[in-house]
Amino acid sequence: MTARRPIDSPEALIAEIRRFGILPFFRCGVPGWSVEELTAPGCWIFEDDESVLGPWDWKIDAVREGDIAYGKFLGGKAAFATVEWYRELMNWRRSQARWRMALGERYKTTTQSEKLMKVLAPLALDAIREAGALEMKELRTICAQRLTPAQLKSLGAHYRPMLTPTIKKSVMDSVIQFLQMGTWTVIGDFERVYRGPDLSYNGWQRASNTTPDELFAVPILPLATASPRTDPLATTLTPEASRARLIAHVRESFPDADQKVLEKLI
Repeated sequence: MTARRPIDSPEALIAEIRRFGILPFFRCGVPGWSVEELTAPGCWIFEDDESVLGPWDWKIDAVREGDIAYGKFLGGKAAFATVEWYRELMNWRRSQARWRMALGERYKTTTQSEKLMKVLAPLALDAIREAGALEMKELRTICAQRLTPAQLKSLGAHYRPMLTPTIKKSVMDSVIQFLQMGTWTVIGDFERVYRGPDLSYNGWQRASNTTPDELFAVPILPLATASPRTDPLATTLTPEASRARLIAHVRESFPDADQKVLEKLI
């Protein structure tokens, strides 16, 4: 399956996301299945000329559509998904014990990274849920404040410089990636950052982190106009069936895709 037209605008990017339903941003091991490979020549690399911003900027328009998820949820790398397909991924991922560490549930950790996620992921998720959405800097400060002496001690002296007086950005990057892989959080919005005396935009952006439950929530209607509405993130399938449906959906477009690659991504 090839693109109907190369991605050369925000509208074209959104059209391809909707056509595939779930679309990695970067090459992922399935030839042709990424924004990178579908983008028109000259548009992939961000340029100083604001007339050619490329997918790095056009992703903002996609996120603001209101029914497209964006985050590092495919193999730990950035991807888009419409609600129809994101909910199937969410159904599968949230059933897995490793990702349920974010809820504070029991899980036998085997690596230092997992031990770190077991402590920090619940703190970060709770903070995001309470606030509705948080930027990285806010999240780093809040989680550092909520870390208890017992938790710091359990992680060992090696991590103390990374967690106090504030959590280092590289550590929080890993926490956010973990939460996005678990489908507990997604990018809620982007803010373009204008710098310098002439307030130029060079592609720098600030992202807010929210939950898919918050982003795609059904609006509460006045009783007089209310009508039965279903949860857009609900599915009737079992977690295993949701995963199988997702893989089968990708295979419709890429029948030669390696099964092991798909299972690793999904």
